[in-house]
Amino acid sequence: MTSSELGKSEALRAAREKRDELKQAVSLVEIAAASPAGEPGWHKRLGSALQVLGDALEHHVTEVEGDGGLLGQLAVDEPRLINQITQLRDEHPVLSSQVAKAAKTAADEAAADELRLVVLDTLFAIVGHRQRGADVVYEAYNVDIGGG
Repeated sequence: MTSSELGKSEALRAAREKRDELKQAVSLVEIAAASPAGEPGWHKRLGSALQVLGDALEHHVTEVEGDGGLLGQLAVDEPRLINQITQLRDEHPVLSSQVAKAAKTAADEAAADELRLVVLDTLFAIVGHRQRGADVVYEAYNVDIGGG
């Protein structure tokens, strides 16, 4: 295995792990948001789930943008995909802001309908980001990155 192939396989493995973590956090938020808002502690539980999501997103960003990360590896291996890679990088701070806004909305104990809309918008953006990332990896390497 060449050093480029080894770097690619290591970057893919690490990205898969963070992708799984992010998917699990998205599911946790979805479950918390879908539970009855009238239950005592609903805002707090949803806020805690959003904190887990924020941490998972931070881990994802650190992994894929860090030294030896997948986005850097993709840029080296497939420079023709630089526009898509740049888009994925540019989405990271936007997604982080959306998660922070949702967490603040939960902490402020906003009305359930308002909070659920903010959360759903956030989850929709993250799911779209994950799909675009999977598409770029597949286009570059003909590999399904996995993670649902």
